[in-house]
Amino acid sequence: MKRFLASGLALAFAVLVVATFARTPAAQTGAQVLKACEADEQEIEASALPDVVEPAECPVGERRIVDGLVASVVPPAGQTVYAEVLTTSGAQELGVQHLPDGAVELTHVGDESVAEADLEDPAATDLFRAASREGCSDLANTDLDHKVTETLAYGFRVSTTPPSLRRLAAKNAIRRGAANVFETRSNCRLGDHVPVALRYGGRTGAPAQVGDGLCGTNDGRSVVAFGDLESGALAAACTISHGSLGYDEVVAADVKINRADFRWTAAPNARSCRQAYDVEAVITHEWGHVFGLGHVPESGHRDLTMSPIVNGPCQAAERSLGRGDVLGLDGKYP
Repeated sequence: MKRFLASGLALAFAVLVVATFARTPAAQTGAQVLKACEADEQEIEASALPDVVEPAECPVGERRIVDGLVASVVPPAGQTVYAEVLTTSGAQELGVQHLPDGAVELTHVGDESVAEADLEDPAATDLFRAASREGCSDLANTDLDHKVTETLAYGFRVSTTPPSLRRLAAKNAIRRGAANVFETRSNCRLGDHVPVALRYGGRTGAPAQVGDGLCGTNDGRSVVAFGDLESGALAAACTISHGSLGYDEVVAADVKINRADFRWTAAPNARSCRQAYDVEAVITHEWGHVFGLGHVPESGHRDLTMSPIVNGPCQAAERSLGRGDVLGLDGKYP
């Protein structure tokens, strides 16, 4: 009897071992790493990845995920980075969400709001001319997956201001740009419905975690600075949020304005302005992204602040929100 019992236990153990290995072949072979994520790749192309990437498929490490001009490192689990680069011919964006289980979800891959062809199209030009000068008849708006839920403090790295621009003028332009969004300033006789604000916290020596369209690691601070960016990029913004019911909650945001390739002004309508872009207009667009507004198509909507192409140097159209910009904020911040 004892011999029979021992034999039965041995057989049962053998079956258990076989069944265990049969259920977990990955334990024998290991997960297959995607080609785009192989160790010799310095950057990982977003277009070569599925929408959701499992950790074993793509060991990112310190590398960044790249989509054209825009890129980001993977944030800590539970956080999302929304990266945007504004150029003279359009904008590019990328979302990188690190899910709690370790997987990475990508959004906005391949989203390039470039409208050069539209601008050369006579029909599109007629649409532009027919649009309201202030965008007050344009209802278009696009909603992103994040919002500012509590007043967000930011600092300005004043020392990075270009020599051609007075530091006080630059600071005031950046502060006005923030107020343009959270006070929903427009020429359309629309009210303010945003219950949270961007609060200027003074000068800072901290860097903006932005470079060449790269959103770096979150240092817990929100910073605006001038600096070097990819040629053609007017500005780049990185918004970091953490998961929540409904919209993700913004915890930090950095903006960098390209001082290397462009001239900047705080007085774009002055007679002395020569091919200089308005700091306030561009930063208003970037703060709009921080508050959760996405791009609207350039064709037919060029007078809205959140269109992807700045209307040009020596003008201030983007300072004033259009009706669609305000409606987008009203819907998001009831």
